[in-house]
Amino acid sequence: MTNRKVFILFTMLFCLGFSACSFMPLNSVPYMVAGDFVMEEACEEYSVCGIDLLFFNQSDKRVKNFSIVFFLFDKDGEPARECSNRISFDIEKTVEARDSFSKCLSLDKYMKFFPEELLWVDYLYVSRIDYEDGTFWEDPYGLVAFK
Repeated sequence: MTNRKVFILFTMLFCLGFSACSFMPLNSVPYMVAGDFVMEEACEEYSVCGIDLLFFNQSDKRVKNFSIVFFLFDKDGEPARECSNRISFDIEKTVEARDSFSKCLSLDKYMKFFPEELLWVDYLYVSRIDYEDGTFWEDPYGLVAFK
């Protein structure tokens, strides 16, 4: 192989690898998710704080369970020192096709001490969805969350 052909092949592989993340259009992502940090007194779901989670199943399949991942930050955008940096939940809940699920999830076990102020949920994504038909969808590193 000539140097020119090697260079062209290397360039094509580099471009293909670099753009691989954009091959998945947003309308093919099987979910939408949102979450807000909450810290209200006398809440039944938690003692210290929680996250109000909303998951929408955009697929045509019934969800058996799913896993979410997110990070908490302070008002200055710094990782929250009050808790573990990366937080994940495995949620066993059937969610019908084109339906939603909402729940307040307790963050008590992740907190090292009581937060002085509200924290911000960022980089929230679904890392895995298991469907009732035995198939699954996964994005373990949250690449879809960048789009």
